[in-house]
Amino acid sequence: MRPMPPFRLLPAALVAAALLAAGGWLPAHAEKADRSKPLEVVSDGSQSAVVDLKSKLTTISGHVVVTQGTLQIKADRIEVREGTPGRYQANAMGSAAQPATFRQKRDRVDEFVEGDAERIEYDGAAEKVRFVGNAKLRVVRLSGPPDEANAAVITYDQRSDTIVFEGGTDRARLVFIPRSTEPAASEPSK
Repeated sequence: MRPMPPFRLLPAALVAAALLAAGGWLPAHAEKADRSKPLEVVSDGSQSAVVDLKSKLTTISGHVVVTQGTLQIKADRIEVREGTPGRYQANAMGSAAQPATFRQKRDRVDEFVEGDAERIEYDGAAEKVRFVGNAKLRVVRLSGPPDEANAAVITYDQRSDTIVFEGGTDRARLVFIPRSTEPAASEPSK
């Protein structure tokens, strides 16, 4: 099956219905165990890290990696703020040439959500990730090629496991990969 051609942005309800019908992105949530893990921020140390204790804002530059369980965000510069006690917001700044990246395991076996954009906004309390500027999102399965989408802005709601695409001046594009409904050759027939 050939990839679907680009299309004009559809209303969010229609996109959600299409994703559900395709059996792709809606039934499984982000890895639930990640929520109880500590948020760790690491940089290469070649640039600055500034912690403002009064405003609870930390700014780190220089090949920064944020991890929380299976969640991983990479960027050249990341700002982390503690909003609700114990819940964090992170803004990862990249560029068109070197976008910020995101990866997190879903509750499904061997399935990950990956994305990149010029800016990634992670809100741990709301369990949302917003990809802004040349945004790309993929649902990767180790058993085959990924479903993928791109738009000006993509918002991934981890709690409800929904994705909203905003076109802006760009067109949104979704590609759904067909999956075999027959058991693999190594699996016995039931």
